[in-house]
Amino acid sequence: MHSELIRENELLKKEIRVLHEAAELTAELVTQQFELTELEKERYQEVADNLEGFKRTLDQIGDCVFMFDPLNYIFDYANNIAFNHTGYGREELYKMSFSDFGAKFSGKKMAETFAYLKEHPEESLLFETTFTRKNGVEVPVEVFVQYIAPLSNQGRFFSIVRNISQRLLEEKEKEQMQAKMLHTQKMESVGELAAGIAHEINTPIQFIGSNLSFLQEAFADLNELIAIQRQLAESLRARADFAQELKAADDCINAIDLEYLQEEVPEAIKQASEGVERVSKLVAAMKDFSHPGAQDKEQTNLNQIIQTTLQISSNEWKYTTDIDLDLDADLPRIPCFHNDIGQVFLNLIMNATHSIKERLEKTPDSPKGRIVIKTAQNESEIIVSVRDNGLGIPECILSKIFDPFFTTKEVGKGTGQGLAIVRNVIINKHDGDIEVESIEGEGSTFVIHLPRLRH
Repeated sequence: MHSELIRENELLKKEIRVLHEAAELTAELVTQQFELTELEKERYQEVADNLEGFKRTLDQIGDCVFMFDPLNYIFDYANNIAFNHTGYGREELYKMSFSDFGAKFSGKKMAETFAYLKEHPEESLLFETTFTRKNGVEVPVEVFVQYIAPLSNQGRFFSIVRNISQRLLEEKEKEQMQAKMLHTQKMESVGELAAGIAHEINTPIQFIGSNLSFLQEAFADLNELIAIQRQLAESLRARADFAQELKAADDCINAIDLEYLQEEVPEAIKQASEGVERVSKLVAAMKDFSHPGAQDKEQTNLNQIIQTTLQISSNEWKYTTDIDLDLDADLPRIPCFHNDIGQVFLNLIMNATHSIKERLEKTPDSPKGRIVIKTAQNESEIIVSVRDNGLGIPECILSKIFDPFFTTKEVGKGTGQGLAIVRNVIINKHDGDIEVESIEGEGSTFVIHLPRLRH
């Protein structure tokens, strides 16, 4: 115990000496303290009091403060924060140098940098790196180093090490927020563009539809005329004076393959009309989906939103997935943010589709994808369920899927925001609830509960 006290006292003396030199005070006041006159003792006590105040000030600084030898770079002073931050005790730390805290502080380049600072005490070094604590945890830090040279003594390196974990976290959150804002602006632009395109397409599609309807009616009339003309031709075949004209008509009929035209042209017009109708529905869906929503809730037909969402997303699921709709025909309108609810259904449908595609890629012989969307009601709420037969969700991550930025997709293929947005819209914006059930390898079911009455 006595030897430990002696070592502790020696270390404290060393700290005082270093602080004394850093403050450009004369070392003689410390090294000759036992030979002082009464007057010198008073002067020494005044200096010691000043040094103690200086030490307390450094101990209250929120950053690590180090001083180290310019020859071997071994620490000979550290404030209390430094001991707490590194995890080392005083005796341990005063046998160490910066190189013990990370590769950034070691090597020829660092030695050259320290030598340069020693030759140019008016300059300093500021850089970011990682700092390894005694427990092995790496912490991002900002390091300031400068050489301090008192007038009458050998100088020392002075360093401040600041933990920048919180700053980096805030910068990352800021970057993520900016990226989210840019994405939102991009999607708003896409929505405006889609609405404009839909508006421009709508008029020519109406022209095409009207002309196809006209052609369909006109061809039906022509068929009636052709039938009468053929009857007339049959009546005239017995007369020799019409033989040449009838032969010319028969040759023309054979050349144009009239029977084939009478069979295929109506079918072609029918298919074109169906195509135009599908385009018209898609245009209407795009206009409806991209239309800016009201700032307040409005009475909303959830069945219609589901059908609109399926229309605009059909290119994603139609080749791999069958959609089964079980929509309550008597479903009442409820107060909703129209666009937000549309985004919820889109995210759930896209997630289900991606899960099905992943299953089919892994097991090509497995059954075709199926998504079942059902709406129902009771006295207090509307229930919407979206069930798929995709890969399902592993039980170990089921509780995390609604967390912001959580994703199981590869980097660049998902932001982890889809289900977080779903949860926020349902719970925070609509006072509803959402739950999920999943069996890995069999599929998932998301169930949304929305209140019927406005809160």
